[in-house]
Amino acid sequence: MKLARSIIFLIYFLFGLGSQIRAQSAQFNLSDSVKIRIVDLDKHPIPQFPVTLISNTDVTNVHLITDEWGEIWIQNKSFTLRIAKDLGSIVGDSLISKNNLEFVIQTQIAQINPISITASVNPRLATENPYSVQIIQSKTIEKMGAQNVSDVLQNQSGVLLGQDPNLGTSIQLQGLGGQNVKILINGVPMIGRLNGNIDVSQIPSENIERIEIVEGPMSVVYGTDAIGGVINIITKRPLRIGNTSRVKFFADLVGNINLDGSISHQKRINNKTSLGYDLNIGRQFFSGFDFQPATRSMDWKPKTRVYGDGSLFFRRGNFNQSLRYAQFYEYLLDRSNAEYNLVGITGYNNYFYTQRRDITLVTDIKLNSKHSLRFQNALNQYNRDKINVRRNLVTGSETITSPVDQDTTKNSAVNLRGLWEYKSDKSLFNSLLGYEFQQESIQTLRVRNNNPIRDFALFGSIELNPIKQLNIKPSLRIAYNSAFGSNPFPEILGNGFKIAPLIPSVQIRSSLSEHLVLRGSYARGFRAPTAKELYFLFVDINHNVQGNTNLTSEHSHNFNTSIDYRHSISKEVAATFKIAGFLNNVRDEIQLSLVDASTNLYQYINIGKLKSTGFSTQTQIFLGSWDLSLGFSWITNESQVDSESNLRRWQVPQTSLNISHEFKSTGTSLQWFSRYTGRTLGFLSDGNTYEIERYGLADFNVSQKLYKNKIALQLGVKNIFNVTQIQNTAPNSGVHASGGSGVNIALGRNLFIQCTVNL
Repeated sequence: MKLARSIIFLIYFLFGLGSQIRAQSAQFNLSDSVKIRIVDLDKHPIPQFPVTLISNTDVTNVHLITDEWGEIWIQNKSFTLRIAKDLGSIVGDSLISKNNLEFVIQTQIAQINPISITASVNPRLATENPYSVQIIQSKTIEKMGAQNVSDVLQNQSGVLLGQDPNLGTSIQLQGLGGQNVKILINGVPMIGRLNGNIDVSQIPSENIERIEIVEGPMSVVYGTDAIGGVINIITKRPLRIGNTSRVKFFADLVGNINLDGSISHQKRINNKTSLGYDLNIGRQFFSGFDFQPATRSMDWKPKTRVYGDGSLFFRRGNFNQSLRYAQFYEYLLDRSNAEYNLVGITGYNNYFYTQRRDITLVTDIKLNSKHSLRFQNALNQYNRDKINVRRNLVTGSETITSPVDQDTTKNSAVNLRGLWEYKSDKSLFNSLLGYEFQQESIQTLRVRNNNPIRDFALFGSIELNPIKQLNIKPSLRIAYNSAFGSNPFPEILGNGFKIAPLIPSVQIRSSLSEHLVLRGSYARGFRAPTAKELYFLFVDINHNVQGNTNLTSEHSHNFNTSIDYRHSISKEVAATFKIAGFLNNVRDEIQLSLVDASTNLYQYINIGKLKSTGFSTQTQIFLGSWDLSLGFSWITNESQVDSESNLRRWQVPQTSLNISHEFKSTGTSLQWFSRYTGRTLGFLSDGNTYEIERYGLADFNVSQKLYKNKIALQLGVKNIFNVTQIQNTAPNSGVHASGGSGVNIALGRNLFIQCTVNL
């Protein structure tokens, strides 16, 4: 009942989508009720595909997007079908029946000009999006043999990953990480940060449709924690009528054994009404791995994960509603080395139990070609229990240690979000208005204040198209924050009302030619301190870590620019190329710092300044059955704690090379994924520097389709170069010291097998 009471009823917002797209046309007459279906060469429906219908009798154009079955319905008009050249040409058309038309689009559509939903109400083509979005699609994820989001992102240049034995995998974008990178699932922020990071290895890849990465501040649209960028994980939904199910098994030689299963169903009641559901369940087991088997502790901790999610979908005409529930459970064991004495042999175990529970309710209503509405309600819960025991290694008995060695963290959040979008018929003026309410609370033995932090914001943007080739999008966010900001009218509003700083941004997109797009943007970032940074208290014989109620919010200025080229040259040949640069200038960045060496006091403080700059290139070429992707990035950070400290510099070059080749006659495909990371220079908040030597990672696998594509078998080798740990020069003392100088990079070279059965 408590969970049910937390669900807020939907409020409908208006939005619209209409786009004028350059085209090659196929003309036909439509009479009465006509179904148009857009499919690829394999006859798979293409959902969310933009189509323009030009009236042959008047000047009215109809802008539509295909539904989840790749279909649109038209009544009583004569039109010319128009499809953008950049999306791929119409290979052919066939008259299924008098009132049913099917058009086949070449397969490069999804790779050359993919759609994205992040920072937008409706799906937008890459060429039409004012934001520069990097999209990783489900086909690429399957080719990698990836088991979680961490496996996927390790092959992306410009994305830096960090490995912690107990806290998992962290992410950096544009040189910023921790609290500055926002992780979303279907647009809903994830909670449960440890040391400021979301463990992306806890997100299974089985049910991911695509991953959208927007680098640079997204504070206008997504609020705090989005200074470095946003990673939005979009889950799958059923696309076919009837039942679809599959089972996947994965195992390797380093102790991973995973099993996943899914089933989905779509039932069409009539042309306008449909019902559907999607269920997923899985278990991942890892026995742990140690580079020194003689020791009791392990470099990579044993863990077991059990997860599942279910979704319900309802559509009636232009009304769409979905309800999703997801549950995640992880058990992790951290063992100390054995201690020998005259009495016996003793070891210490830390048991970590993590649970996530998420429920999301989304409603979309399209009123007409100009207006549509979306409302999104979400409740998220995160619990993590740490139990420390003393274990007699002779008898196997265990005794719980002192209360100060135990910890329980409970994190919960309510997120309510609504959007309204308007688009004029001639695409000269578009607008977006929205609101977001978020309340997040944390309860732990080491946080002194359990009061939730509330944030309510109004935001909006205007897209101006003064000429066909130019799009200008200024945006603004104004927010009330229960902990931070200033009160412009204390005598009227009271001392408790605080307005956070205004967050502006502007994006400019210019179509230099049919295939070339130039983008530039400025955005201001804002991040309020978390409850942990404000109220944390952990003091014992070994620790003295305290929060700081005098913290101020982080502020940043960001500049991005990019040139994006996309060209579908022919049915078999296509290419994309992008070069981008950025500058982040952060003030009052929050870090954990040693403030008193005599008492070993560590405290969260606002450091002086942080600046990150860099550039990247990304090239993708399609040559028939060949797919080649090459990326390069260079990121430099400069930080100064205060005016008396020396300037510290952190920099890293990175390249990636991914190659795929498919033998269509046999159903066999070969995949190569590799990434090189140069020498990494970094700094600690107490002034010490560290260095990690260069390293390279590479995977290779072979996939084979069997029994009319019902079975997919994948064999491969991960970490071909056998990179395990990299030595660093960081001091071993400190609040987060691990007692060693090795940094975990990856498990050793190992073979894996994966088998997917479509039932």
